[in-house]
This record gives sequence, structure tokens and C-alpha cells, in this order.
Amino acid sequence: MDYSECDVLARETGEAMLLRLEWMTLKPKVILDAGCGTGAITAQLQKRYPEANFIAVDHSPDMLAYAKTQCTGLTYHCTDVAALPLSDQSVDLVFANLLVPWHADVASLLREWKRVLREDGLLIFTALGPDTLKEWRAVLSEEVLPLLVDMHDVGDGLLQAGFTDPVLDVDHYTMTYRDQEKLIHELQASGMIGSRLSCEKTNTVPMTEEGTWPVTYEVIYAHAFAPPKRDEVSASEDGVVRIPLAHLRQRMRGQ
Repeated sequence: MDYSECDVLARETGEAMLLRLEWMTLKPKVILDAGCGTGAITAQLQKRYPEANFIAVDHSPDMLAYAKTQCTGLTYHCTDVAALPLSDQSVDLVFANLLVPWHADVASLLREWKRVLREDGLLIFTALGPDTLKEWRAVLSEEVLPLLVDMHDVGDGLLQAGFTDPVLDVDHYTMTYRDQEKLIHELQASGMIGSRLSCEKTNTVPMTEEGTWPVTYEVIYAHAFAPPKRDEVSASEDGVVRIPLAHLRQRMRGQ
């Protein structure tokens, strides 16, 4: 499977997400891996939470078939991640690694994830920022690019969807290639660009002094919580929602 041979970025960002989960002493009973891809990171999630029940969702039958060779004991669904066949408030953790760039309606994704998350459930995901593929913008049209979003827009979207305590940060990854054909093949196989880009078109992109072509990815890491129980939330007359500090501390401790 071509994708499994060129998913370096997805593995890197997935492992970075796992490190972020170490900051929280979560004990999720049900975990949704939204856009599980090859299942490589799903398998690591299983090791992290061996007592949890896992639901793996992807829109690609080929991806799910491959994931089934990597992971056992999961419930699989081949479906749109914005229309999940799951009950309301049935999931404790939604994990979505580099799914957002391939979904046109981010707001619908966030609404659906909030619907399936239990009170105080955690959403953690990655997206691609506007600096992604910046070296190649002169030869890339918008129609061949994945969805690129600004970190501040992601934060606003989380709040508008009803999530609380959003935390976002950005990291940049740069990969270098000496073989231009391999570069284009991997960008296409990973879904980063459409299939209509050719080597002839990319010849206008200059090499570095070292004789390589760089490819930059701006990765946005985000996590937020589903709203707590109503009796733990109070709203003032001005409409501002206030959550007790003690409740936030308990949440981060997993209590």
C-alpha cells in the first residue's frame, strides 16, 4: 500500500499527540480513532489504554482493510467521520490525526465530535496550517492542496462548537528530497497534493545549495473538552459561562 510507505508525517504527528496525552491522566472507556488510516497510531493507542474499547473510522475501505492487519479487537466503521453511526455522548476520547485537512466542513466535524463525546470527554486532533508546502505555492493551485487552516480559526471553531478549555500550538516539520520524482510520488500518495502535478511543472522550484528540495508542513495541535455537567457550570447575566477552577483541576487530574 503506497500510503503506508510515505506516511512519515502522520506517524510523527500521531506520536506527538500520544506524548500530549501523557500530560493528562485519562482513563477513557471508549476511544474513537477518527480517520484511523493505516492503524499504526491506533495500535500505539491500544497499548496506552489497554482497558478501553476502540472504534476505528475511516472513509477508505482500503485503509480499513490495511488497519485490520495492524490492530485486533477494534470495531471498524467505513463511513464519513462527520456522520458517525454512534450514539450521543458515547465516547470518552476522540483522537483525529491529520483528518481535518481532508474534510471540507470543519464546523460539521466539530459538531459531530461534540455530539458523541461524553461530558468532560476529550477531543485531540491535528490540522495543517497555511505555511504547509510554502516552497511550492508558485506551482500549486488551491484545488490540489488539502484544507489549510489558521490556528486562531481552529480555536474559534472549537468555542463556537461548544467545546471548553481549548489549547492549541503549532510545530513545523521540514522534509528534504534529492529525487524530484520521489518527492511528487510521496506527496500524491500521502494525499498532500492532487494527481495532476507533474515533474515538468515543478522544475521552476529551485533546489537548495545542498541540491535538495524542501517540503514544509505547519502542523496545528489542538485539544479541548466537551462541556461539563450543567450543574457545574454557571452563567452570569452578561452571558459569560464560568466553570469552577476546582473542576478544571479535577479534570486535568482525571478525577
